Amino acid sequence: MPRPSLQDQRSEEILDAYLTCVARFGLEGATQERIAAEAGVKRPLLRHYLGNRDQMVAALNTHVVDSFNLLTGRLDATLAGITSAAELTDLLFAEDAGNDPRLLLAWQALSVSAAGQPEMRAALLDSLQQFLDVLSAALHRIAPAADPARVRAVAQGISSSFVTLDSLSPLNPPAGWRQELKQAALLLAGTLEHSPRAGGS
Repeated sequence: MPRPSLQDQRSEEILDAYLTCVARFGLEGATQERIAAEAGVKRPLLRHYLGNRDQMVAALNTHVVDSFNLLTGRLDATLAGITSAAELTDLLFAEDAGNDPRLLLAWQALSVSAAGQPEMRAALLDSLQQFLDVLSAALHRIAPAADPARVRAVAQGISSSFVTLDSLSPLNPPAGWRQELKQAALLLAGTLEHSPRAGGS
């Protein structure tokens, strides 16, 4: 496998610094001065490696979406062997899951700014759709008799609990909240294990 070029490596380092700044200060607060300081480069190098501001935002959007899709693919493979709602929630809400809260914070910041940019909006929505599809498929394997619409609704609820963990991270919430969100997800998933299919008794 060829080694990444210095250009690619430096671009990734600057994107990572940009991700950190957006997670910390929001998209508008992630100024070029802050990004350059975080990356340890001079400001003119930002344009050299990532282009103008619009190109930088587009590059960050692609980076965040690609990172989410990679994590979703890994999650899909991991969830393939689960057989219960407890296993599902244990995997999603594990303390050592290795999730990078910066990704979700940047995803949210990009979502706010994507209203007038259809290509960005579509990519962000698609990344969320893939995550929901993976959750829905896992829940369907756990409860094959459950109504598909109910499975999807439960997937939405679990997804909301899951993303809340990272979206609250800047507030440094009480440690017990992780366990409460996990319990909420488990309760939701548990409703499927004994639920009849639509039209059943």
